[in-house]
Amino acid sequence: MLLVNSPDSPTGKKNLKILVIRFSSLGDLVLTTPVFRELKKVYPFCHLTFLTSTGFGAVIDHNPHIDEFLYFDRKSNKADLEKLIQHLKEQQFDIVYDAHQSLRSRWICWHLCGWWFQKGKPERWKINKHSWQRNLLIYGKINLMQNPLSQRERLLHPLQQRSSLPLNTHTELFPGAVIRMKVSQLLQQRGISEGRFLCIGPSASFPGKCWPLSHYQTLIEWLLEQQWQIVLVGGKGEAETQLLKTHFGEAVQSMAGELSPLESAALLERASLVICNDTSIGHLAEAVKTPAVVIFGPTVREWGYGPFLQNSMLMEMSLPCRPCTRNGKGNCKIPQKRLCLTSLSPQMVYEQVRRIHRETV
Repeated sequence: MLLVNSPDSPTGKKNLKILVIRFSSLGDLVLTTPVFRELKKVYPFCHLTFLTSTGFGAVIDHNPHIDEFLYFDRKSNKADLEKLIQHLKEQQFDIVYDAHQSLRSRWICWHLCGWWFQKGKPERWKINKHSWQRNLLIYGKINLMQNPLSQRERLLHPLQQRSSLPLNTHTELFPGAVIRMKVSQLLQQRGISEGRFLCIGPSASFPGKCWPLSHYQTLIEWLLEQQWQIVLVGGKGEAETQLLKTHFGEAVQSMAGELSPLESAALLERASLVICNDTSIGHLAEAVKTPAVVIFGPTVREWGYGPFLQNSMLMEMSLPCRPCTRNGKGNCKIPQKRLCLTSLSPQMVYEQVRRIHRETV
């Protein structure tokens, strides 16, 4: 079903009505945040509506650049989708910005804009996923993406093509005072000192992207010896997080599965550093200006999902078998299973943690 939330807008006169579409996933939604801010920079009097999914879309809540939020349950039936499309037609948008390019978003755009430009229809702006270049690199190991745009830049590209203004690609989130206070109280209750703890996200959407659990155990042991407090973060029921918590007991804290996406961002905002696999946790951290050490295995920086803050670090090994997948799904095809991850030693990650700590204190 369609849920509508229309906060009061401070934008004054609105001469353009713009619809931005992005349903998932959590990390991609975080990377979409520059689009809202930069649209308002280029078109300061526009009315900006954001269509996203229930659940994931909550990470964008309280964004001051968005005038209206539309939440759609991706599990809804065809009749609900038709109602959504009819509602969108009635809004008479001037621009439809497809920041997803999924089958659902394309279907919506076709109904609103048609396949080609038609008088009286909104303009359709769409991102380029570079799917064939990715497939060529995965299956043919031919790299036509040696100087790739970041995903943040790709999401902004439709606007950059139409604007002479320089656009800022930094991501941002807005947890708000209430959420920040809740997280501060939670940290205080658990005896965690703000600015003196590290967050570690050992899980991923697919096990193939996970740095070995034994490596995480070794790294955490060294960090504990240096008097760091450790907070495990991630989703509910993730095996890697549960195993680490069981292994270390009271020596580490776990908030995995306890917090909403924005609450997680507020937690990461108070951490000194985040260590994680190629997941949304790194994007959440950087959106609140916390540096991240992000470990890439079967995926590569060419996909555009690497960290961007000056003190962040992408860690990966140069191997002829990489990349072997878009998202870490599937089995490793070489005898030394997941060499891309196992060969990244705890010592290598630990040295980056020490470097970042020296440069940020």
